[in-house]
Amino acid sequence: MDKIRVWDPFVRIAHWALGLLVLGSFLTSEKDAWLTTHVALGLGVLSIVVTRIGWGLVGPGPARFTSFVKRPGEVLAYARSMLRGRPAIHLSHNPLGGMMVVAVLGVLLGLAASGSLVFASGAFRGPLSGLMSKGLTHDIKEVHEVLSTLLLVLIGVHVAGVLASSVAEGQNLVLGMINGRKRPPADVVVAPLPVTPMPRLGASIALGAALAVVVALLLGLPGRARAATAPSPVAAALLAEWQEAAKREQPSFSGFVADEGRKLYVKAFTATPETPSCQSCHTPDPRREGLTPAGKVVDPLAPSVNKARFTDRKETEKWFKRNCKQVMGRECTAAEKGHFLTWLLGI
Repeated sequence: MDKIRVWDPFVRIAHWALGLLVLGSFLTSEKDAWLTTHVALGLGVLSIVVTRIGWGLVGPGPARFTSFVKRPGEVLAYARSMLRGRPAIHLSHNPLGGMMVVAVLGVLLGLAASGSLVFASGAFRGPLSGLMSKGLTHDIKEVHEVLSTLLLVLIGVHVAGVLASSVAEGQNLVLGMINGRKRPPADVVVAPLPVTPMPRLGASIALGAALAVVVALLLGLPGRARAATAPSPVAAALLAEWQEAAKREQPSFSGFVADEGRKLYVKAFTATPETPSCQSCHTPDPRREGLTPAGKVVDPLAPSVNKARFTDRKETEKWFKRNCKQVMGRECTAAEKGHFLTWLLGI
């Protein structure tokens, strides 16, 4: 039979946009400098997911959940027919595909919710600082990471399922999600896909976008992207002293560079194998609690979440002396200390 147009433009655009946003979210999940980008991408995911849910309730027939979300018995029956190589063709998603749509949307909602809560906690100077304990924040972060792993598994199963269904049904479902066309069931007379009801589509998009904007404002994202912690009087005085000392050590020295401090933080040294880098104890994100090799909890290193950091001259000098020797096997230079503190004050 000739193929007909099944999936409307919004369903197709939302499908591929989610793929790109999820890919971007994974690529920006490990770098501290990309945190606000990661959060912004997550809000984009939230917007599309909410819009897709709305469209699944009021959109054209093939886009509605009622057209492809089936009872467990029907899903199992379709799975058995797939194994036998004789699956029935469905107008919209097949029962397994419908189950995957619901699972992915649910996991994405969970990721957006858990990620927003972590970003809103005291670990990131969020609006829920003081309301969420460190233990609760840690547990929510663990949920976020478990969901991200589950999403990867679902994506792998989804890709495998699409390829298997394409072979079993004798049609290209990947191309179908690009041009919207699919071969319908042979025994079903299908009317042409109706014109997309634009008012309802506009309302769904507005709902998703509004929710993302509201969450962004609640998180304080617009004002936090370039936030920096003002140095304490002690830190400011030490930076001034280290700058003069750095000029004496190296006449070409022109000022502290935050990225040089970041490089020092992540660089692995060979002096002490048990703590080869600063992040060995302080984790890749210095705004979080760390752990020493002996199992002792270390308070966050960044002054943005630990106001006591670098406010006492004697303790600050003692900290640099001890930790530079522990990680690098020597004392830090004035330039290294200045780069390091400048970076910490900027995150």
